[in-house]
Amino acid sequence: MARRPDPAKRDRIVHTTRELLRRRGVAGTTMLDVVAEAGASRGSLYHYFPGGRSEMVADAVREAVAEYTDALTALAELPPAEAIPLIVEVWRVEAEESGWTAGCPVVAAALGGESEPVARELAGQAFAEWTAAVTAWLALQGVPEERTESLANLLLSAIEGAVVIGLAQHRSEPMLRVAEELVRLVESERRTPPGAGR
Repeated sequence: MARRPDPAKRDRIVHTTRELLRRRGVAGTTMLDVVAEAGASRGSLYHYFPGGRSEMVADAVREAVAEYTDALTALAELPPAEAIPLIVEVWRVEAEESGWTAGCPVVAAALGGESEPVARELAGQAFAEWTAAVTAWLALQGVPEERTESLANLLLSAIEGAVVIGLAQHRSEPMLRVAEELVRLVESERRTPPGAGR
């Protein structure tokens, strides 16, 4: 009789892969590492992921993308002075709690594209979707339409870059300063009250 899949075990393996991607990147995340950290057997990995490491990494990136997309969506009604610091605070807390070892798994996927092109493609799609979401949010905040997409690119790039600098320097200040500057920038770009004209 065939063994029935255990969704909880599969979810644990995906989550473990995601956490390893955050700390070690794509190249540094092996199936043996996942086996050890998830408390799974090597055979179970191929049972749940017949596509091997590539499928496992891709699913971990999908999980991360879904979570971060939900977080961005949840902040869509907040003004810049609340939304931007909240986004940065999530990264700051995760970085500090990891002992400055864990960054963004989606960035890891983007940088590891040579060995895992599917994961890199997922990362590219995610950044495009996030840019679109932030662009729409900026429009709701009264930023002129001709400025929203450029500012959305800047916001995402600045936040991701500040996380990298914070990890490298083992300190929160780069993230906190970027949050402050981005709030000032977005506020200065607003020409109309949020939601005006709707």
